[in-house]
Amino acid sequence: MQIRTMALAAVVLTRAAIPSAHAEDFKAGCAALAQGFSGSGRIVTAEFVAAGGVQLAPPAPAGVTSPAPDHCLIRGKINERTGIDGKPYAIGYELRLPATWNGKFVFQGGGGVDGVLRPALGLVTGATPPNGLSNGYAVASTDSGHLEEPGPLGPYQFGLDPQARRDKGYGSIPPVAAAAKAASEKLYGNAPRRSYFAGCSNGGRQAMMVTQRFPELFDGVIAGAPAYRVPLAGIDVIVQEQALLAIAPPGPDGKADVGSALTDDDLKLVADGVTAACDGADGAKDGMVQDVMACRFDAAVLACKDGESAQCLPAPKLKAVKLMFDGSRNAMGGLIYSRWPYDPGLAAPGWRAWKLGTPKASPPNARNLTLIAGGVPYDFMSPPETPADLVAWVRNFDIDRDAPKVMKGAGGFDAGMEYEAATSTDLDTFKGKGGKMLFYHGVADPIFSALDTVDYVEQLKKKYTDADGFARLFLVPGMNHCGGGPATDQFDLLTALDNWVEGRAAAPATIRATARRAPDVPWPGRTRDLCAFPKVSTYKGSGSLEDAANFECR
Repeated sequence: MQIRTMALAAVVLTRAAIPSAHAEDFKAGCAALAQGFSGSGRIVTAEFVAAGGVQLAPPAPAGVTSPAPDHCLIRGKINERTGIDGKPYAIGYELRLPATWNGKFVFQGGGGVDGVLRPALGLVTGATPPNGLSNGYAVASTDSGHLEEPGPLGPYQFGLDPQARRDKGYGSIPPVAAAAKAASEKLYGNAPRRSYFAGCSNGGRQAMMVTQRFPELFDGVIAGAPAYRVPLAGIDVIVQEQALLAIAPPGPDGKADVGSALTDDDLKLVADGVTAACDGADGAKDGMVQDVMACRFDAAVLACKDGESAQCLPAPKLKAVKLMFDGSRNAMGGLIYSRWPYDPGLAAPGWRAWKLGTPKASPPNARNLTLIAGGVPYDFMSPPETPADLVAWVRNFDIDRDAPKVMKGAGGFDAGMEYEAATSTDLDTFKGKGGKMLFYHGVADPIFSALDTVDYVEQLKKKYTDADGFARLFLVPGMNHCGGGPATDQFDLLTALDNWVEGRAAAPATIRATARRAPDVPWPGRTRDLCAFPKVSTYKGSGSLEDAANFECR
């Protein structure tokens, strides 16, 4: 078999079509991976996949695909075992190895509470296509070590097993990375010469985590909307949901209609207020608040005065809105998680989906009442709690009594903060090996505050005077969680990271971004340069507001 010879020739950046004389060798080499490789565990699938569209994982609708070249698809299971709950567990993983390889590897981060084996495409949410696989990268993904079958408790049940919690927090990444590199070496004859980690949300937390716990694994990481303090963010949004439940009108079933606690008109009123107060600080009234840190909007200006009932917020709604942006506090006045920036993107569907959900939905479908309210008791509390009614559990949550349960382990379980948080700024090893970090965060993110990511980067700068030499943050005005909203949310960070690591370019000062063509975007096709924080995209004073060329970072 000549697959190794073929692969050596294929390690080029031009990635021309694979020569037909080598196509059968590649297919044979792919099939041979079914026999296993170092760290592979049990191979479930090893097959050649011809170029075409790959269906994306839910919640993407059927028929929504991402392009892929000819490649080898591997699925396997590592560390199959029985948990303390008597249920079967394993670290599931997927590898996609392109027929024409650029010699590099991308580990694609997860999302939510994981448990889903997403197609390994190197697809970073919000990124401009094509994906990493189409650009020649070998790509891996993992379900992070969940149950083989979730069972009646759904995706949260893994939290009842301590090892599954640790695998979800950090333990699944090294064995899957090792397996991916071993598969690449067996198929191509070479291990990857560069390795990257890219993810958003929980994947962003994972990206930060690997620089802290496993700094030797990757040469660079992309951390989008990082959930690096997710247990505390979870507590904060639970308190927010309590405030919304308190003002929610009764729905058709007589229960609190959280989706109607704030109407679309209410959200537009707040968004318009933010725009009026903060839009012009960057020199252009274009519907985008670029100077996030200078925005000093106070929702109190929207309070209804005596006799007013329209185009204003009554006191209960105003109180809920202020809580969602000021952040929750304990009885001693201590901030539990973070403040949140005001941004016009709060009126977008992606913001509503997390905070409020659909009006008149029964049961309520706000993701903060499903995904987050499920994750905190099952996954972060120690020992876990197993509420059958998440809405009732949220109503009864006490910030002073219950928040400490994610801080201290009990009953054989690590505390949620011990295995989920990625808060360390000790990056000596990662920095010392030349590692690079790119952060990005939507300013209108409804589940993780962009100000919390700003705080982490500022802490890095206090520890390392040369932090700009290995870590850069790009805020995305208007963008919701990982994408969406009235924003220029299409951009290519993987190429920027690779150029930086490879020395083909200096640390990126700007990233060109484009607005999607979608109903929630008032200016499709608009371009802006995302500026490395703390610089701000500022209008030069003339020219089209739709063209990034008429703005500069100041």
